Amino acid sequence: MADTSVMFRYDTKVVDPQEVTAGDEGLSFAAFSLAHAACGDHVLEVRIGERMLLEWCMACAVMEVFGPPER
Repeated sequence: MADTSVMFRYDTKVVDPQEVTAGDEGLSFAAFSLAHAACGDHVLEVRIGERMLLEWCMACAVMEVFGPPER
C-alpha cells in the first residue's frame, strides 16, 4: 500500500503524448531505465492501458510516463 502523504511530495512530469515523436519513446525509456538501474527495487513500473507505461523511482523521487503518440 502506498503512503499517499509522501507521494504528493514527489516531482512528477506530465508527458503529452502529442509531443513524443516516433522512436523517441524507446530511447527515453531506455535512458530512464539506465539512469535508475542502481535504484533496483525502488523503481515501480505500472502499465497504463495498452501502450503507456508509468515509471516511478521512489529513491530519486522521479516519475515519468512513456508511450507512443496517439494517432
